[in-house]
Amino acid sequence: MKQMQTTISMRRSSMDLRTWIEDKVSRNHDRVFLIFEGREYTYGEFDRNVNRVANALAGLGIGRGNKVGIILPNIPEHLYIWLGAMKLGAMDVPINPQFKGKLLHDMVDHCGLDALVIDQDIYDDIRGEVGSVNRKIVYAGKAGGVAADGVLCFSSLVKEASGENPPVVDMKGGDVVSFIFTSGTTGLPKAAMLPHTYYIHHAEKWARIMHTSREDRFFCPLPLYHVVRVTGFMTALASEASFVLGRRFSSSRFWDEARETGFNVFAGHFAIYDMLLSMPERPDDRENPLDKASAILPRCLDRFRERFGVDKCYNTFGMTEVGFPCIAALEEGVAQDLCGPPGDDFEVKVFDDADEELPEGTVGEIVCRPKKQDIIFKGYYRQEEKTLEACRNLWFHTGDLGYMEDGNLVFKERRSESIRRAGEFIPIDHTEEVLRSHPQVKDAAICGVQSEIGEQNVKASVVLKDGATLEPEEFAAYCQKHLPKFAVPRFVEFIDELPRTPGTEKVQRYKLRERGIEGAWDLGKH
Repeated sequence: MKQMQTTISMRRSSMDLRTWIEDKVSRNHDRVFLIFEGREYTYGEFDRNVNRVANALAGLGIGRGNKVGIILPNIPEHLYIWLGAMKLGAMDVPINPQFKGKLLHDMVDHCGLDALVIDQDIYDDIRGEVGSVNRKIVYAGKAGGVAADGVLCFSSLVKEASGENPPVVDMKGGDVVSFIFTSGTTGLPKAAMLPHTYYIHHAEKWARIMHTSREDRFFCPLPLYHVVRVTGFMTALASEASFVLGRRFSSSRFWDEARETGFNVFAGHFAIYDMLLSMPERPDDRENPLDKASAILPRCLDRFRERFGVDKCYNTFGMTEVGFPCIAALEEGVAQDLCGPPGDDFEVKVFDDADEELPEGTVGEIVCRPKKQDIIFKGYYRQEEKTLEACRNLWFHTGDLGYMEDGNLVFKERRSESIRRAGEFIPIDHTEEVLRSHPQVKDAAICGVQSEIGEQNVKASVVLKDGATLEPEEFAAYCQKHLPKFAVPRFVEFIDELPRTPGTEKVQRYKLRERGIEGAWDLGKH
């Protein structure tokens, strides 16, 4: 990875996130920044809360190079812990609160966390999976809680901590500040190591392209353990704007929340817009403050604009590892999945299987590389071989398909075997391992089938042991107990054997997809 970056002419950025954020605070100290469930916090109040968490963590011995896990919903404390750890030179490792079982255990173990802050509501269910972490801190809301069994209480720690800035730590723009887990179709989700400059660069890029300013108000109801941190929270900071944090996305409440809070900028993902368009029409659909929306697919653009009156819409090609190489301001009538031209910060090409560039209009794998220093990930933590594979021949290989047209990138489709549901890429190996762990199951595989509203549903194809019987309701209950909600199969079919490729014995998922869902048991109807 280091070789990849030093062989390309780049401008080095040395600014760290702490310096960047504290500069924003100093210029906007008394202006409203964070809005959460009716309460407003100024830039100054927000920064003092971050400092309290930083000083509390420092009191536990957390400092430069340490890793702090976060298993929390979308609440202000998630932001305070992330940025509090950052101010100490530590790295935050946010984890999806829905993860459980062996998958969660392996992720925590893989990262070697020095501390972990957990929502009390789920701690009892996962205490076995996080036992390897020495400093466990339970967040129990404003009411606080009683620490037991060596577990610390978040509210007690922070209550006595100072709101002043912690001592300055030597940090550079290229230092790793976060681990963000990326989708993995095989093996563990990979922990992408993101540097300070990554956040600053891509947030400023979005703010510049969308022409946002301190007069804007951003909304983020999507999970903070994803790269939406950049398009939502960090871009609000880059714009010196205000930021509305939502606990979760609700298609039925979205427009009411817009009217109540006044947000006019929303950074979503394509399935969100399908869901909003699927809602029953209302006479007041166009009576809302929203005037900037991303990332929306061109196929939804005209309908979305016409129905909701949103003026400025954007699409992008982006992913955790590289941020956002292409961003397009969409015009009316665009039918294809146009992602825009590469900016001055990236080279983007389309390669064949031999890593040879393809001519315009020819579909191949999308690859990219940065022209500036420290604006992409630093590799996958403790997965050097996967880092080298992804960055072979000095290009990051996205695994996604597309083509170039008149200098613009046009997205075609995701990896053939990936499954995305509810905004999450499903770790296929671990999901199938859970399915096969049922005592009546001999073999099992999952595949993605088309959903009525964007993205995909999960279908499980299950082979039972000889003489075994299993009701689909029982199997679904088992899955719900051991899998995160988004990975639980909606459709279940029992078959005699899985189709496999002779020789390699790999499951032929395309054949499972071709079988469709006719005759499969449907959890959605039970």
